[in-house]
Amino acid sequence: MDQPPDSFAVEVDPFYVEDLRQMARAQNYQRWQFQMVAPFLRGEVLEVGGGIGNFTPQLARVARFVTSLEPNEYCYRQLREKIAPLKNAAACRATVESLHQVIPADKKFDAIVLMNVLEHIQDDRAVLAALKKLLAPAGRIVVLVPAGQWAFGPADLRLGHYRRYTKRSARPLVAALQLELEAIRYYNFVGIWGWWWNARISRRVSQSDAQIRFFDSVIVPILSRLEALLPPPLGQSLLFVARLPAGPIAAPNSPRGPVRENLAD
Repeated sequence: MDQPPDSFAVEVDPFYVEDLRQMARAQNYQRWQFQMVAPFLRGEVLEVGGGIGNFTPQLARVARFVTSLEPNEYCYRQLREKIAPLKNAAACRATVESLHQVIPADKKFDAIVLMNVLEHIQDDRAVLAALKKLLAPAGRIVVLVPAGQWAFGPADLRLGHYRRYTKRSARPLVAALQLELEAIRYYNFVGIWGWWWNARISRRVSQSDAQIRFFDSVIVPILSRLEALLPPPLGQSLLFVARLPAGPIAAPNSPRGPVRENLAD
C-alpha cells in the first residue's frame, strides 16, 4: 500500500500539523528528546522532517550549519519563519525521497537526524541507504522513532505511521547499510503504557491535551533523571545511531554520559 489507511499525504496532512502543534507545548519533553540526540551531532547537520521547527533552533546551537527538510506546506512556512533569525540554518521543502532534487549530490553531512520521521516512510531501508550516501567520513545517522509494535494503534494509523520499532527490528536496518551501530536504547518507560492504553483500551486517535500536560510537567522531570542513570528495558521511543566506519569509535561526550545499550528487545 502507498500509505497507511485513513491517512493524508504528509504534504497536506492536517492531523500531522496538529500533532506537531500539540507536542510543541510539551517543553520538558522536547528538551529531553533533544538531550538524547545532541551528543551525536556536530558540524554540518541535515534534519529530515523539520516540522514546524520544534527542534531546528536547538540543532542550530550545536551544529555549524543545519539544513532542514520539510514536505508539509503549512509546516514549511512555519519552519522558515522560525529559523529566519538564524544565520546557520536553512529550510528546503521536499520529502526525504526527493531530497536529491534540493541537495547537491556532492554535499556531505557530519550528521543526519530523523526525529519521529522514519516511521512515516514505507521503504525505510531504501531511504536510509540514500541518506548514507550523504554522510561525510565518520558521519552519523541519528534516528529517534516510536517503539513497541505491540502498542501500535489508531493514533499511529492516523499519524501515517507504517510501524513502530524495536531493537530487534533496528539492528538489521543498520547491518544492511554496513554501518556501525554506535548506540541503541529505549526511553520513556512511562509513556509507552499511556500510548498502549490509548491504542488498545480507549482506542483514541489522538493524544489528550490533559494527558500531555500532566506527563510533561510532572512525569518528565523525574523520569528523565531516572532513565539517565538506568536505561529502561522498553519505552515509548527508540534511539539508534549508525556511523560510517572510520577507525575506533569513541563514546561521545555528554553531561549525562554516553548512551548505553540495554539488552532487552
